[in-house]
Amino acid sequence: MITNMSNVTLLDAQATPVSQTFTPASRVAENTARWIQKPTSGALLGAKTLSLSVKEPADPASGVFRIKVSFAIPKLDVSVPSAPKLVATGRVNCEFLVPVGFTTQECKDLVKMFEQSLVLGSSTAIGDNIVDRSLPY
Repeated sequence: MITNMSNVTLLDAQATPVSQTFTPASRVAENTARWIQKPTSGALLGAKTLSLSVKEPADPASGVFRIKVSFAIPKLDVSVPSAPKLVATGRVNCEFLVPVGFTTQECKDLVKMFEQSLVLGSSTAIGDNIVDRSLPY
């Protein structure tokens, strides 16, 4: 568990995976933690971002925690190196709704099974379908 806004390191999907390090960034909203990976050029325009937001339930007895994770990878046109332009942004927005009554183990199962559903190179997970932008047949 990240408790002190330390760096987050993620592996990319290269044939030989490369570690991508995200450093803590300023908060953009209350109850939101944010990490950023600036491109080698140093321009924020091409920065990859990861954020985590946790909202407590309105009803502490029977409500749900709303936990949102967002990840964004921008694509730049660098044909003019001195003036890069944002072409598009690949983004994942994920929301976990966790009932107040869930145990720690039930929360772990929710996260782990969701993670497993995205595995690449598996005929029993949907990750490759996302990459291929197609439904299973």
